[in-house]
Amino acid sequence: MTDDNIIEKFKDIGRTEIPEEEKFTSDSAQLDWQQFENVARKALETELDTVLNGGKININGKVKDFDLLNIDEKIVGDIKHYKMTAGGNNPSAKFSVLNEYSWLMQKLEQYQKQKWRKIFVIGEDLTVVKKYISTFDAWLDDIEIYFCDADGKLSKMR
Repeated sequence: MTDDNIIEKFKDIGRTEIPEEEKFTSDSAQLDWQQFENVARKALETELDTVLNGGKININGKVKDFDLLNIDEKIVGDIKHYKMTAGGNNPSAKFSVLNEYSWLMQKLEQYQKQKWRKIFVIGEDLTVVKKYISTFDAWLDDIEIYFCDADGKLSKMR
């Protein structure tokens, strides 16, 4: 397959109409993580009036991939589609992932010796966001946290 064929195939995908039964509702739990990531990115891009392509960035020799990245405007962040456990317990593995990204974003500033705007966008379960903030607020420095629903409505939580 040539590059032109690949490009044309992606153009066809972009023109494809989504059947009504596959369109999502305002309940972010109805979205898969990829759909949610697209909705959340567009909502944040509108909110900040900038483009936030995902990408890789070098943090002191370690390359890390972020869902939200604008190198020119020094914005970095990640999008997570998380819910509480079925038993209502803290989703400790998910909190660990958020803590890892928090640490990496803070290290990015430290090693580049530049201030970055650091952001999480979390969807599906507002309880996760509230629990995470109440548990780890002291560690988060100036990281902004937004909750996003499936319609792209953002609520700044921190």
